[in-house]
Amino acid sequence: MEWYGPLTILPAIGLIILSTANFLVSLNNEIYELEKDHKKEWVIREKLKQLKRLGIANALLYSSAIFLLTSALSKALFTSDFLFKLLMVIATVLITVALTILFIHSIKAISIRHKNLKT
Repeated sequence: MEWYGPLTILPAIGLIILSTANFLVSLNNEIYELEKDHKKEWVIREKLKQLKRLGIANALLYSSAIFLLTSALSKALFTSDFLFKLLMVIATVLITVALTILFIHSIKAISIRHKNLKT
């Protein structure tokens, strides 16, 4: 793989970061609205957990972007492929963990929404 290979993945990660940031803002506004209704304390607790998961996923995505950029730089500057491959593997693991967290978030969001609408 050439040095610019990891850079081609960055726009996709950027879109996921943007989407996750929009989720964070939306969830924050939703929590703010729910705070007015004291009967919904359990929903607020669940949504705060969601907020934490989204924050962690976003941090992992930002970290993966840094590792991808660093791997591209290492490939361009050094002849050894070891550092390049190591950084790519780390970035891939971070992306996979972040996407797994987002997957869990999506499933739990549906469950919370369903329970909230029942009450």
